[in-house]
Amino acid sequence: MTERALPPGSVRRRAFFGVFDADGWTWAGVKALGWFALMILLLGYIPDRAYYFTVFPTIDVGFNVVSPINLCDPANGSLPCPAPKGAMIPWQGSPAELSLPEGRTDAAAFTAGTSLYLVGGAGPAGTTASVEATQVTADGNLSAWSNAAALPAARRNSAAVALSGTTYVIGGADDSGAPSDTVWEAQLDNGNLTGWKAHDELKLPKPLTGVAAVAGATSIWLFGGQTTGGAYSAAVYRASVDASVNPPKLGAWQEVVALPMPQPRAFASGLATSGAIYVIGGEDDNGPQGSVFRLDLDVKGDPAISGPGAYRGWAISPAGQALPRPRSDAAGFAANGALYVIGGRDDTGQSTGSVYWAIPDAHGDLPGGWTSMRETNLLQARTGSAMAVASGHAFVVGGQGDGGPSVATFRADLAPRPPFFALGLFGATIPALSIKGEIGQQLGYLAAGLVGAASFTLLILVGIAMSHRSATRRLLWRITRGRIREPREDEYSR
Repeated sequence: MTERALPPGSVRRRAFFGVFDADGWTWAGVKALGWFALMILLLGYIPDRAYYFTVFPTIDVGFNVVSPINLCDPANGSLPCPAPKGAMIPWQGSPAELSLPEGRTDAAAFTAGTSLYLVGGAGPAGTTASVEATQVTADGNLSAWSNAAALPAARRNSAAVALSGTTYVIGGADDSGAPSDTVWEAQLDNGNLTGWKAHDELKLPKPLTGVAAVAGATSIWLFGGQTTGGAYSAAVYRASVDASVNPPKLGAWQEVVALPMPQPRAFASGLATSGAIYVIGGEDDNGPQGSVFRLDLDVKGDPAISGPGAYRGWAISPAGQALPRPRSDAAGFAANGALYVIGGRDDTGQSTGSVYWAIPDAHGDLPGGWTSMRETNLLQARTGSAMAVASGHAFVVGGQGDGGPSVATFRADLAPRPPFFALGLFGATIPALSIKGEIGQQLGYLAAGLVGAASFTLLILVGIAMSHRSATRRLLWRITRGRIREPREDEYSR
């Protein structure tokens, strides 16, 4: 079969700046892909953006991967824009009317519903049994502190930990400074503390103070601590919930002899994430340390087992993942997938206001190390502060300052606002309506439906115009009064 020649004077048409044969399959395929992308844009992407424009505070348009221009909410304070991952909004100090009744250091803290409790500790008169309570609002504000049910005896450096809705105050030093073996259960009625219950069967195997306590899925774990005579411990104890009784209750403490810590530690921060427990910093006979010990957990929240009856054991973070400086008696917590160590005493014995945070990866490692920013440090140096997290805010209560036990509370918002406007190379982030609640969702669905219907109508009109190009050109010629050229008689006849 021979190819037929073009008529005399004819020129084969080229498309897209002469790249494609206008009558070839390649150009037809490119046009088909273009129309397909246009339909996805008009019937999928734009209605989706219309919904989120209604209910979200900001929306992304295009592919905003790299944004050299960013504008953030003034509520972020002095944080860079955008805020680094894991950063918190700079701390705020409590006003005078929200000060503690007296200075308090080495206290424990826990939350129950909207209530925040400060338990024991040491004040100007020494170790105390008093408990102070405040209410936390949804926006992170506190009410004035008031007295709550006191402990059965004075304690400082106790550990407060909650498991299955029950809070326990464990160990600590008594008013003579000696470690204790007591475990008290908080009696709560709709979040209100009504008293304390002693459990003789839950007494610690040995007196401990400055122990790190972590709640797992079905157990409470205790790590290290200081024993009678000031000796530092490397022991690990575990108490598990006995589900065979009704109601379930916490069983007696058992030492996990196969799982001692790599080194003795007391006054360390015990933190837990979904996959590991971390014992961070603390002190031993050589003073404050910067080490990070990690214990991997299985899917049930128990230490992982590498063989029959054998725990996998501890991992010691390498130098690049240890704390930048040694810290002891620091406040610590885990939130939003990050670990935080706040204040504490450094290797010179001085109190510090530094805040370190690190973000574990899927294996529990800290590949980015620890981050510290001047903007997120405490307003004043603190050691022995109580730590609580509620309503998306972190609270550092009391602690030892330069002038003795402090009456102040520091608050930080853990959710810095993302940029409300960002301009990138291939997209942008723009402000949106942010209509909350059910009405916002319904309006969002309505907006998406209207935009989708308008886009579908536009596609139909474009299809009609492409099918009748000569008539469409003449219509445009009339509407624009000749600004668009009238088509020739033979222009669309080929």
